[in-house]
Amino acid sequence: TFEHTQHSYIRASQRGLNNQKIVAALQYGENIFKQGLIYFILGENNIPTSLNKQKQHLKNVVVIVSGDSNQIITCYKSADPFKNIRIKSDKLCKNYKSAA
Repeated sequence: TFEHTQHSYIRASQRGLNNQKIVAALQYGENIFKQGLIYFILGENNIPTSLNKQKQHLKNVVVIVSGDSNQIITCYKSADPFKNIRIKSDKLCKNYKSAA
């Protein structure tokens, strides 16, 4: 079971991603491990035939889960999610000095 963080709950509602879409991405999506996070990407080819009626609404949903717990960090839809995640750096960069 996965739990929403406060951030992911707010972002999901802002982006129109209901629980059905998030569960489908977690259940059928492709897993990519990067930056200490797990990216669940529900591409068009990952959607089972039983969900063909909702295919347009489900495709390209991305759910990001913390790599060391079962917390959903955020979720969103992307036009080309595989490309966007592939070009991300392998390490998660945190530069707190320049953030202000």
